[in-house]
Amino acid sequence: MMIARTTSLALLLTATAPALGDDAPEPVVAEGEADGAILAYPANFFTEFSPVTARDMVNRLPGFSLSDGDTSRRGLADAFGNLLINGVRPSDKTLGLGTVLQRIPAAQVVRIELIREPLPEYEMRGFSQLANVILVDGAGTRASFDHTLTLNNSSRLVSNFQSAVTRPVGSGELTLGLNWETWGPANDRSVETSSPDGVRLSREHYNDQRRYREIEPSISYAGPLGENTQVRVNANAEFVAWRRIISGFAFDYENDAPVPAAYVEQKNDERSWQAGLSSTLEHRWSDGLNSTTTLLLTRFDTDNGPEVESVNTLTNGIERVQVFYQNAEEETALRQSFDWTLTEARSLTFGAEAAFNALDASLALFEDLGSGFVEIPLPVSDTRVEELRGEAFADAVWVINDAFSMEGGLRYEYSEISQSGPAGQSRTFTYLKPRASATWRPGDQRRMRVSIERNVDQLDFGNFASSVDLNSDQVDVGNPDYRPQTDWTLEAEFEQRFNEDASVTLTLGRVWRQDLDDYIAIITPTEVFDAPGNIGDGALNRVTLDWTSPLGWLGLQNATLDGFVEWFDSNVDDPVTGVERSWSGISEWELRFDFRQTFPERQMAWGWDYFYLSDASSYRVSRFTNIQRPAGDLDVYVETTRWFGLTTRLGANGILDSTERQDRILYDGSRADGVERLHQQRYFENGPQIFLSVRGAF
Repeated sequence: MMIARTTSLALLLTATAPALGDDAPEPVVAEGEADGAILAYPANFFTEFSPVTARDMVNRLPGFSLSDGDTSRRGLADAFGNLLINGVRPSDKTLGLGTVLQRIPAAQVVRIELIREPLPEYEMRGFSQLANVILVDGAGTRASFDHTLTLNNSSRLVSNFQSAVTRPVGSGELTLGLNWETWGPANDRSVETSSPDGVRLSREHYNDQRRYREIEPSISYAGPLGENTQVRVNANAEFVAWRRIISGFAFDYENDAPVPAAYVEQKNDERSWQAGLSSTLEHRWSDGLNSTTTLLLTRFDTDNGPEVESVNTLTNGIERVQVFYQNAEEETALRQSFDWTLTEARSLTFGAEAAFNALDASLALFEDLGSGFVEIPLPVSDTRVEELRGEAFADAVWVINDAFSMEGGLRYEYSEISQSGPAGQSRTFTYLKPRASATWRPGDQRRMRVSIERNVDQLDFGNFASSVDLNSDQVDVGNPDYRPQTDWTLEAEFEQRFNEDASVTLTLGRVWRQDLDDYIAIITPTEVFDAPGNIGDGALNRVTLDWTSPLGWLGLQNATLDGFVEWFDSNVDDPVTGVERSWSGISEWELRFDFRQTFPERQMAWGWDYFYLSDASSYRVSRFTNIQRPAGDLDVYVETTRWFGLTTRLGANGILDSTERQDRILYDGSRADGVERLHQQRYFENGPQIFLSVRGAF
């Protein structure tokens, strides 16, 4: 049914959409099953933005934000984003949606459909809208590339290159991709330490030099296997080498004057690789029944070390700390789903998924106070974690009339997690995860949606094993007893559109969370450690305002301002002090603005984007940290399309003061006792970057 409807819609829009090159193109409202449920934007709607690839076009789709889904979660159930290509979801965790769109030249896009509510042919999977990119049939061989050179504050010229070539092979298409990246900015760091009454005790200043190299080849094939079967296969690999050298001096204060105390140097080498393979088989059994089978295999390996910190004191000689860390992860998942269109107004999706996941982690910490390295034992420093997971699911869509539709689903999850080593144990979790949403569209320009869903977080395998961060002077031990946090999320969304290219969306949300994931105390016979754990129940309120606005009413022709403003209010009872506080890491405000103005007759454009995140705090047993980013991040650019059909952009990132400040209070014992031991102010200065990028698609 999906294939049939895509074809009929294509014929409809071909007849009604403006021809490419017409002035002032407007989106077409699709007639038929749900009048106004789909807005179709022809390719020339995006001409003023000088798009090179389909990604540029989707980024300029009014009232829409691209999402990959939650690809950090194990399995496939939550890894489907809000993008369709010719009516089919391309996401499978091996390739991000941005990469998929980057490989499609803008000239191959016929139109982009904005699906605004659940329809029998399109399962929303929790998203309020979907973008469906319709491509030219029989596009032939095509290629795209994007190369950016960046001069950072360490005076290094680094490179980021993405490329892909797609060509017909038999009745299908083969895509070869190659990405590489070199990265190496400097970071100036300083630490000021004082007593609680304000007496300065020490000052440290370091230069942080980093070198990062990554190469990522990939290969994909998509094509038919018989009359009613389609296959997609993606394979990719990634190889990373990372080196970091931090060096500087520490000073003590005597009579309020700095006195040299030590030279500090930290070196770290890390190597990692990962590989992924996914295969999707789609079969149409009848006009109303389709099946999709997806297999995913991924492997990831990290070898970190030795990471060595040397402190050459002027009084006690050289003191050193050395860390070795190895990490190997694997994921295998198989998902089978069936899409059954019952009537023109109802559909049902059902199926099951099985997955096996594992982590092998090994950590060794050594200390040398002058007589050689001695190992410092840490709890849960050598462990293997395995998970056997299964899920059954069913989702239904019901279009009640042209203005009202509903979507609902139920998932049953079973998970058995076992851990080896001294903290070894096995635990089983089962959860029911219902969700429901209702969409009301009282006219083509207005839409309202209400949804409720139960979410179950996955246990982070990394939290089962201990970790050491020398940069933050932080040791976290693994906690084999922590549970997945769960919540109920209620959300109401109101969207108002103005003409064809302006929209505003207001979203109100409330989250009731159980077993909130944060940090707890792990007590050993010799020391008290921080560890990931559950601290109780909490709540979060959210208000989001998102808009797209042409600025012609201000006299700025061919100019657009996209904006995003979000406010959070969270609360939980602190398990250490018993006093209500906000959630760790949650900022109260987040702002994003994106301005662009095009001058078509000059084949030029300019723009800027700004991002701001307010203060966020973290709470540990004996430490409180407040993170501040006072200036925000401002980027500016100018670009032209007048040379060789390429888009050339010159710009600067981080042109405001990019210093991040961390205010720390270290306590003598628990925060509950309130006895402050030290105050620290940590500063991280990244500096601006100048870049030149050239992009093209053929």
